[in-house]
Amino acid sequence: MALTAGNIGFTGYQQPDYSGVVQASGLPMQAIGQGVAQATDYFKDMKNKEGQVNAFGKSMDAMAKAFPDQAEMFSGAKMDVLDPNASLIDRVARMNEFQNTLKMAQAQQMLNAQAQYYGARTSAAQAGAGASTASSTTATDNVFGLKN
Repeated sequence: MALTAGNIGFTGYQQPDYSGVVQASGLPMQAIGQGVAQATDYFKDMKNKEGQVNAFGKSMDAMAKAFPDQAEMFSGAKMDVLDPNASLIDRVARMNEFQNTLKMAQAQQMLNAQAQYYGARTSAAQAGAGASTASSTTATDNVFGLKN
C-alpha cells in the first residue's frame, strides 16, 4: 500500500526522442533530407536516361527504314545501345557517341555540298567572265577599227 501514498503523475503518451541517435551518428537532419533528395533525383535521372535509350532504339528503326542503304549501320548502333549486358551509363555513352559521329558526318556532307555548289558557281562565273572579256576585247578592237 505504499504505492498509493505518494503523488504519481501521469503525463500521457510522449513521442520518443531520437535526437540522441541522430547526434551520435554525426549527421544533422538536413543532411539526411538532402541525401534522400539526391537519391530521388538520381533515380529520376536514371528513369529519364532509360527513356532516352528506348527512344533512340525506335529512332534507329525509323532511320533504317528511311535510308535502307545504311540500315546495317543503324541496326548495329541500335544493338550496341540496347545491349542488355551493358550498364545504363555505358548504353547512354554509346548513344551519345553515335549521335556525335552522325552529327559530324552530316556536317561533313553539308560542307562537301557547299564546296560543290560554290565550286560550280565559281566555274560558271569564270567561264562567264572569260566570255565577257572576249566580247569586250572584240568590242574594243572594233572601236579602233581593228579586226581579229
